[in-house]
This record gives sequence, structure tokens and C-alpha cells, in this order.
Amino acid sequence: MNKSVCERCDSSINVTIIYVDEIPVTYCKACKVSLFSKKRPVGRPSIGITKKVSLTLTKDDWEQFDVQAKNNRSLFLRKLIVKALNEEDSGEIR
Repeated sequence: MNKSVCERCDSSINVTIIYVDEIPVTYCKACKVSLFSKKRPVGRPSIGITKKVSLTLTKDDWEQFDVQAKNNRSLFLRKLIVKALNEEDSGEIR
């Protein structure tokens, strides 16, 4: 009798054959759970703390802002703020 063993830990307890990308692999219950139940992060990684703010501008200012921001207001404002903070640190603010 050919007894199946786990490909990961060589255990023969609670061994099952599962298919990963149509390839049969043999795992015990413990290895299967540890391999396939891990939660992986979804989406882009966080770059910091998010705080909501409101900004009031004239219609013309909003239009100019949107043109310069190229459809990414957050990135545009982040770059402006970081640049201003760096200039302040180096004493360049006029």
C-alpha cells in the first residue's frame, strides 16, 4: 500500500491531495492551513496617516488646480506640502 506523505513536512497524518494551478500536490492538514489561510495585504501600501480636510477655492482656482494636478489632487497636494516643508527646513521660504 502506497501511503501519501505531505510534500512540505513529510507527515502522513490527515494528508490530502489538492490541485494548485492544475498540478496535484500533497499536503497534511496543518501545512494546508498554514499555506492557504494566511491573509495577504490587499491594495497599495499605506504611506502615512490620512486626515480629511476641506478646501474652498474659487471656480477659476479649482479649474487651474485640476489642470496642474493632472487628475491626481492628492499626489499634487502631497508634493506641494512636502516641498514647502523641505524649503522651510532649509530656510528658503520667502
